[in-house]
Amino acid sequence: MAGKRGAALLVAVPAAALAALTTQAWATGHANDVLSHGTTSVTGTEAMPAVIGLTIVAVAALVALMTGGRAIRVVSAVLLVAAALGALALVLLVALRPEQVVADAVARELARTTAPAATGTSTVIVWVAVAVAVLLAAGAVLAAARSRGWAGLGSRYERDTRPTRGPRGETRGAWDELSEGRDPTVGEDEETPG
Repeated sequence: MAGKRGAALLVAVPAAALAALTTQAWATGHANDVLSHGTTSVTGTEAMPAVIGLTIVAVAALVALMTGGRAIRVVSAVLLVAAALGALALVLLVALRPEQVVADAVARELARTTAPAATGTSTVIVWVAVAVAVLLAAGAVLAAARSRGWAGLGSRYERDTRPTRGPRGETRGAWDELSEGRDPTVGEDEETPG
């Protein structure tokens, strides 16, 4: 896939999938606490709420990357890659430390300041989320690399800031054009039928 559309798919699809996966259980386990009974299941949003935030930042940076000028594209590319790599790091933290995730969830549930000892295992879903986050990071790096050759939206979306001059040198505005039956939103070479 080449161009902006391909790059958008390489980032947007994994971002949407990762956001959906945060609603599923990423870790399950038991806490060694008298007040905690049964199995504790922790979703991605509960375990690491920043993942969804970084995913949204990545998508916003992608939009800016695709529509902005040169300076905006540079900043957006850095932000896109940083957000994607940050999301990957946070998902990996959950996958590699399920005991801590379960203990922290139980501590929040019991309104304790210290986490109890707990056992925990990572679910298959969190490993799927790791794979999706890797795809997101790879797509972000590829989009950032390809964006060097992209142009912004183009001059047709930019407002001409120079005032129009009339035959005697006076400044003319959109209201003057409308008064004379011309549409100021149409280019100079296109006249509205009148």
